[in-house]
Amino acid sequence: MTIEQLSEQLKTLHNDLIRSNPPQVMTSREAAQFLSVTDETMFRWRKDGVGPSYSQPNSRVVRYLHADLVEWMKEHQ
Repeated sequence: MTIEQLSEQLKTLHNDLIRSNPPQVMTSREAAQFLSVTDETMFRWRKDGVGPSYSQPNSRVVRYLHADLVEWMKEHQ
C-alpha cells in the first residue's frame, strides 16, 4: 500500500467520523448554561474579547462549539 492510498483511507475515515459524530453546536444561552454563567456574561466576554471562541454568521446569530468551550474552561481554571 502506498502513502497516497493510506492518505486517502485516512481522509475517508476522518470524513466518516465527522459525519457520525458532528461537532456539538450551542447557542449563547446554551453555552452560558454549560459554563454556569449568565447570557449577559457571554455577551460581555464577546464584547471584551476574553471569552471562548465563537462564530457569528450574522449580526443576530452567535454559535459556540462544545469542544471550544471545554478547551477554554481548561485554559481558565
